[in-house]
Amino acid sequence: MPIAEATDGAKIHYRALGAGPPLLLCNAAFATCAHWSAQEEALARRFRVVTWDYRGHGASEAPAEAERYSLKQVVADLRAVHRAATDDAPAFVGGLSVGGLVTLSYALTHPEQVRALLLFNTGPGFKNPEALAQWQAMLERAASKMEEVGLARYLEGRRAQAELLGLHPQSKLARAVRESVLTSSVEGLTCFARGVAGPVPNLVDRLAEIRVPCLVVVGEHDAAFQRASQVLVAKLPRAQRVVLKDAGHVLQLDQPEAFVREVERFAEGAQDL
Repeated sequence: MPIAEATDGAKIHYRALGAGPPLLLCNAAFATCAHWSAQEEALARRFRVVTWDYRGHGASEAPAEAERYSLKQVVADLRAVHRAATDDAPAFVGGLSVGGLVTLSYALTHPEQVRALLLFNTGPGFKNPEALAQWQAMLERAASKMEEVGLARYLEGRRAQAELLGLHPQSKLARAVRESVLTSSVEGLTCFARGVAGPVPNLVDRLAEIRVPCLVVVGEHDAAFQRASQVLVAKLPRAQRVVLKDAGHVLQLDQPEAFVREVERFAEGAQDL
């Protein structure tokens, strides 16, 4: 099992397929690298596709100490995966939901390592303190629910299914993803929710610093991120926005073939830049 060692010694699991330029894909909170399983082979025709499990998720180590979970540390984990899984060439970096904030933070922290960005159903954080407080309260409710009922029961909830299993939670792909999520540590997921996904930074005023090409994709049925996707396109200097039809939050599960087509179309224009 491929492992990258984090700066604090944590073991971070990743998968890599293909031999082209690196494409690093970052998950939503509570998700695993299995969420990209329907895209890996197709995208590996063009890229070296690297998917990975955040600390506390899937096959990665779940440190017990809450202080070892922060966005800064997760960005450092991604840097370790980038080095371990590729020749360390500048990468196409993509992320879904919280993974989009990891992606944006990686581009701001390591601009020399980023060739282009792909941002899926995500946003740049919150300028409004009340909006941030609501977001944190939502993550705290999710963490508390996991602690109370366990992961299997948590995944029976309508919101959890929409955010992790997609519009078709009984599909073969969604069932396989569910099994992967169940391998995660509840303690690791709740530490991640409270230390990484909840206290997200406000990156709105820093978006102009990101000069690489950016693809912003939002699912037609993901109402929560329509406005955020428009802010990204307005503030990023070189961004284009695509609405993926018949897709919700987990758009790569809802529309796997359309997802690949949009990524490949974007790559055609950005690959040689």
